[in-house]
Amino acid sequence: MPRESSNPPDPAHAVFVTTDWSIVLAAGTDGSRKRRALEQLCRTYWQPVYIFIRRLGHDREPARDLTQSFFAHLLENDLFATADPERGRFRGYLRQSCRLFLGNEWQKRTAEKRGGGQSAIPWENLTAADEGQFASPADPSTEFDRQWALALLRHALEQLEQEQAQAGERRTFELLRPYLTVRPEPGDYERLGATLGVARGTVPVLVHRLSRRYQELIRAQVAATVVNRAEIDDELRLCLKSLG
Repeated sequence: MPRESSNPPDPAHAVFVTTDWSIVLAAGTDGSRKRRALEQLCRTYWQPVYIFIRRLGHDREPARDLTQSFFAHLLENDLFATADPERGRFRGYLRQSCRLFLGNEWQKRTAEKRGGGQSAIPWENLTAADEGQFASPADPSTEFDRQWALALLRHALEQLEQEQAQAGERRTFELLRPYLTVRPEPGDYERLGATLGVARGTVPVLVHRLSRRYQELIRAQVAATVVNRAEIDDELRLCLKSLG
């Protein structure tokens, strides 16, 4: 049976933590902390970069080499020293940095260091559908923003799943997860209530709590890519609009 957490997550703390992008841009910040923050951002948003490179006309294997080289270059060089903390959002800065990287052919200079001790990009996470999308044309910048939003939602959902597993609610989460994004069909909640051993009226309450936490984690993901908290809502709207 689903259990109430004795220590529910603090929404304010979840959203308004010191953001990863702020750490990267902060002058004089600890080097190891800055690197960890950048590595985390890269692990979350590598896929939009790969798809962006593909959309610019590169075939699969060259695009993978370029993606690997680009992130190795990011982690080996302080490319963010000239970023404007007042205007820089990680989404736009990463896309522009990738364009400059490709235009200057940095991959030729770092070819011998591809992967150079860095965390490997999890190419196995790319599905056949991910690769199949290149059969139809799309604007690279528009597609970058769409993939960015998908990566944001995906990572927030992964975090939610981890939280639920740690709370001993993995089975409940798996049963309720579909209803974070779709409306229930007639009878769905009755069947879920019977499966979970709770009253039918408890099911929408559980879904609402999961949905609220999911929204908090999405907002936290966005907060990690901007510097000013006042930009969170605007960035969130832009990301979600790109999915339309």
